[in-house]
Amino acid sequence: MLKSKIKIVAMFIAFAVVSCQTYQSVTRKTSGKNELLDQKDWKIDTLRKDVIWYHYASTTDPEFANQNVNVVSFDPKARLGHAVLAYEKEKDSLSVFTSKIPGLLAGINATYFIEKKDSADYMHLRLKGKDLQQVKVPKSSIYWWKHQGMMTFNNDGTQFDIQFSPEDFATVKSENIITGAPMLIANYKPIGLTFADTSGLNLDLKKLHYEHYLKHQGVRHPRTAISVTEAGKLLLITVDGRNAAAKGMSAKELTKFLVRYFNPKSAMNIDGGGSTMMWIKGQLPNGIVNYPTDNKKFDHYGQRKVETALFIK
Repeated sequence: MLKSKIKIVAMFIAFAVVSCQTYQSVTRKTSGKNELLDQKDWKIDTLRKDVIWYHYASTTDPEFANQNVNVVSFDPKARLGHAVLAYEKEKDSLSVFTSKIPGLLAGINATYFIEKKDSADYMHLRLKGKDLQQVKVPKSSIYWWKHQGMMTFNNDGTQFDIQFSPEDFATVKSENIITGAPMLIANYKPIGLTFADTSGLNLDLKKLHYEHYLKHQGVRHPRTAISVTEAGKLLLITVDGRNAAAKGMSAKELTKFLVRYFNPKSAMNIDGGGSTMMWIKGQLPNGIVNYPTDNKKFDHYGQRKVETALFIK
């Protein structure tokens, strides 16, 4: 009788262990399929099998209340589309960019201006193997940080990498380079947490030059960023700001946000402020789904003319 009871108990324990292992395995597998780690306060729309549009808005989250964030995820491994980087020396709004390139599905403004008298040489831009702009500013320049990171990608627009910029861009073999700053995440390390961390500093940020990295990245602004996940997906990110309903983020806050919700392999801040724009095909009134600030109104019409834009086609 005792042996029988012991056998039953042993069988029960074995079953429980197997069940627990099976549950954990299924849980990990299911979680791995969904790149968004926490869906609370998010709306999710599938634009195409390989393109997902995520929209975040919350008034109650203890860390990210009153933020308005749009993220487009593109999976090149599905082989249904590709990324396109567009450059216009004469500048255009994002919605005008889209009218010149057929077949676009979504896009954002890209990186800092290169056609600017006082700062044109702090960016590196290479398209299809041709260097249109090269970094020339010395390390002592106020703009030293603005090319801290770079995204490289192939001509097919299907393979992406984000990493620190080299001392010499001639050593980079990629056909396409676009620089930006600051780096937010590098090989899963959230370096954006410390790049322009102003907490505890006895410093009047208002007295700093606008392009000083602490003032530029240490306070809340609208932001645009790009990111690459472990699975090789490209994330296009916009954060609205300068409004009670959309306060904007510092580089530190954006880093925390991306780690919390996507935990990507790498991420880089690009041109933000009044340049921050996201366009989605078919969305009314003009495809712009965020709230650009150049008209100082919380609507979809305050677009700024920019030089570069990154699209999914």
